[in-house]
Amino acid sequence: MIRMRHAAQETRTLTVSFTEPTEPSEPPTRRCSYHPDVETRLRCSRCEKPICPRCMVSTPVGFRCPDCARGPKPVLYQTSASGITKAVVVGLLVAAGVGLLWGAFPEWRFYCTLLLGFGISESISKVTNYRRGRELMTIAMVCVGVGLVASRLAIAGFDDVLTLDMLLNEASNPAVANRFQIEFIPDVVFMAIPFAINYIRFR
Repeated sequence: MIRMRHAAQETRTLTVSFTEPTEPSEPPTRRCSYHPDVETRLRCSRCEKPICPRCMVSTPVGFRCPDCARGPKPVLYQTSASGITKAVVVGLLVAAGVGLLWGAFPEWRFYCTLLLGFGISESISKVTNYRRGRELMTIAMVCVGVGLVASRLAIAGFDDVLTLDMLLNEASNPAVANRFQIEFIPDVVFMAIPFAINYIRFR
């Protein structure tokens, strides 16, 4: 009877093994995506991009990089590749057309600046379904510049006296500057109008 009790006690004996506690391994150090000179172990909680205390943004779901903290772009500011192509083509066509008109009727310079600004902005807006954004603004600004250059070339082309050589080499001559409409007042001020129109339209 005593032997049976002893055997039962042995079967109820638990064997516990102890192991040395190990320290959790630290994440590897990487360069911050926004500040390459800073080493960091932090990561964006959404895209896992390396970030540092200088650029991380605290959110209710953890630290995020500036891009993820801003969230996705609104649809209004998303332009497809085909939309970008259409904007370039239409903007350049309008710029060339207004440039020729300006050269043929240089006395209409104020109205031509308005036509250049609104023509480019509205045509680009229409072919891109009235999108906005930095890409379209850049395209519009370049097209305005092309239109202004085209208008000066057209002025030389429609005039019997003016030549392209005079525009390039004698622009400092007050008479030449006046004929080519490149005086600071009012010409340069007028040139700023189409840039301002497109900046306001696409910002």
